[in-house]
Amino acid sequence: MSFDYLALQATPGILLAPIADALKINQTKVDCAKKLSTVLMFFVLLLLYAPNGITANGTTSTETTTTTTTPSRTATLLFWSRFGAGVSLGPPRSFGTKGAWQDLMGTDRETGFSWPVKALGADFSGVQLITIDPITPSTIDNYITNEIRPIPEAAGKNEIVQTVKIKGSLGQAGSQAPLLIKRPWTIGDIDDLYITYWFKYPEDLTSKLDSGVSSANWRTQFSLKTGGYKNNAGDGDYRMSVSVMEGTDGKLYWLTKGDNLGGAFSTRVDYWREENRVVPVPVDQWFRFEVYWHRSADVDGRFWAAVNGKVIADYRGPNMGDYGLPITRIFVNDSYSGGYAPVESRTTGLEIWSGFPCGEGVSCYLK
Repeated sequence: MSFDYLALQATPGILLAPIADALKINQTKVDCAKKLSTVLMFFVLLLLYAPNGITANGTTSTETTTTTTTPSRTATLLFWSRFGAGVSLGPPRSFGTKGAWQDLMGTDRETGFSWPVKALGADFSGVQLITIDPITPSTIDNYITNEIRPIPEAAGKNEIVQTVKIKGSLGQAGSQAPLLIKRPWTIGDIDDLYITYWFKYPEDLTSKLDSGVSSANWRTQFSLKTGGYKNNAGDGDYRMSVSVMEGTDGKLYWLTKGDNLGGAFSTRVDYWREENRVVPVPVDQWFRFEVYWHRSADVDGRFWAAVNGKVIADYRGPNMGDYGLPITRIFVNDSYSGGYAPVESRTTGLEIWSGFPCGEGVSCYLK
């Protein structure tokens, strides 16, 4: 699909509003004319903003659709940033043997929200730099670079670009650069949260993954981990993640799962997993990624994710670990892969809400 970022960012909050208004008009000759023009205006907007290849009812014969329900306005906007004027990346700091931290700082003048993400009680918001080899302030740029820059294809908009240049051997995860929101385990869990942002993979993503080599066919999109095991905020009992995978047929697909890879256990156990080989993995084009979770040890637990308005996973069931630990790390995106370097992430338009902002289980892609 061709991506018109500026047009999509300018799309009215509820495209269905003109239809609703039209239905309220009395059936006089003048009002009928108004009603017709309003309805026509809606379909013009729909044609302008809908991606190429989408049918009139918003579906294709090969894509999973979201469930249509009555829109809800109960969710609260907790954070919003386009990495615009006022937002900057600090220099790498707090170096360890194989890593460092790089803070996002300042107030986004366009949105009014400030880094770090205070609504989530974050003690760090930025890029974590993890390297496969020992590094120093003078060598870190050989492994990982991060920058905020204007988006070449969208004048007036900014993005954050994370690049892992040296990651380790093929099939070895090695270095990584997650855009991370980190919070203390002592402040409790995040029971309900919705996150959305725009993202772009490089055009050579498929060739950077290798399904013929063990553990070289994956690339992380999003993940979250718990923490607090034995009073150590870095050790957790649960992880939920979304990854891009390459099948033996050379085609990309989505893998979403819940497991115990949070730090407390040496052997991984997969509790649930969902593969989606229907919704395309967009390459060399901006796409909207959405994720929502409701934490529970019972059947009402949920983890939902969508790409360009199409649901790629909707797991329902328990999503708590053995120790019931809270979420301490949200990897908004992660330049992390078993494939070839460089591993790149391009992100903009990050929004965080207290729940589904466009209706229960409804994508906000065209909202």
